[in-house]
Amino acid sequence: MRIIVVGSGFAGVEAVRKLEKLGLCERAECLWVTLAPKMVFLPLTPALAGQRYEPVDVEWSVESLAKRAGIELVDARVVAVENNRIRLEGGEVLGYDYLVLAAGARPAFYGVPGAEEHSITACSVSETWWLGRRIREGRISSIVIVGAGFVGVEMAAELLSLSKSLGLELDITLVDVNSEPLEVLGNRRASRIVRRVLEGLGARLVMGQPVVRVSAEGVVLRDGSKIPADAVVWAAGFRGPGIDAPGESLTRQGFFRVDRYLRVRGMDGKVYAAGDTMHFEHGGNISLKMAREAIRSASRAVENIAAKITGKEEKPYKPLITSRRPLAGVCLGPGEGVVILGKRLALRTGLINWVHEKLREKYSKLLGMQRAPYYRRPMNQEHGEKPWRKKSRWSPVLAEA
Repeated sequence: MRIIVVGSGFAGVEAVRKLEKLGLCERAECLWVTLAPKMVFLPLTPALAGQRYEPVDVEWSVESLAKRAGIELVDARVVAVENNRIRLEGGEVLGYDYLVLAAGARPAFYGVPGAEEHSITACSVSETWWLGRRIREGRISSIVIVGAGFVGVEMAAELLSLSKSLGLELDITLVDVNSEPLEVLGNRRASRIVRRVLEGLGARLVMGQPVVRVSAEGVVLRDGSKIPADAVVWAAGFRGPGIDAPGESLTRQGFFRVDRYLRVRGMDGKVYAAGDTMHFEHGGNISLKMAREAIRSASRAVENIAAKITGKEEKPYKPLITSRRPLAGVCLGPGEGVVILGKRLALRTGLINWVHEKLREKYSKLLGMQRAPYYRRPMNQEHGEKPWRKKSRWSPVLAEA
């Protein structure tokens, strides 16, 4: 029997932890398929751009966890899921008895010309770190951030806080198709708090105007107006992980539709999805793509696999953070933020920074504080080694100050 986990974000790491806890890798062959074996602590990439952290503080190798859990790492990208097998980039096929899809999500560019080519995304450790360094060096003095959701408002606050701490001038324009920041959550108080904080830091908000073109010189809005910028940060939403599957299994954006038990629709009942990869909707209520939901859903998916293996009854997943009940913390620079509790309550507090740091410390210890392999190394195939079999060459090292 073979169990495969795909992805190494919050959901992927939690799935492997649960496999270890339930002892499933002692009774089955377990594979962990992930392109470059690392975890990125995505909630802190805006703070990374703000130079409050270094790359080694938010990106770690997962090899020590894999070894401890008795799971074999497969350094590859999954391009398709079929019944009883997955297809890797390059054509290799791996069979499975149970599969957990936890491959996260990718930035959605919506076909906007130049957006992918000329934008920085907050999903990239190297790009966000580079952006902060260029500001520190005085080589970037104007930025357009496209998208006023979680990532966009956090990035704006961090970069403005950085420039103020350095005594540098930085013009930031936040552009969104909606009329208010964080409007998608439906909490007007939170939107007002965020607007007040950002404008107090010096940000300019251009709301109700979608971007129709991005270039090296800036962006063009739907009304034809242009906003020049030294850099453009794209934070306008996400799409699925880019894994092909039967049509009924995927949403229009490429996320995997799941039932109440987190089983992917249209598959054979042995494929589960968790975290940002999944689209969970029940009674019109949608699970939001948050780290806590990723962790909880991955845990339940593996528990349901264990139940199926042992002949027990699977349990339905009950999301905590949903479109009807948004629960979130938004960091707005060092010592500042807003906690969102449902549709009406929002509290201005810096507590969320402390929460993120405690969670970061937890994962840093869990993963042995191993440096992530920034550059993929070619596998040794001279001695008959399978191209996806990965041997660890990384030793635990402490994050540098």
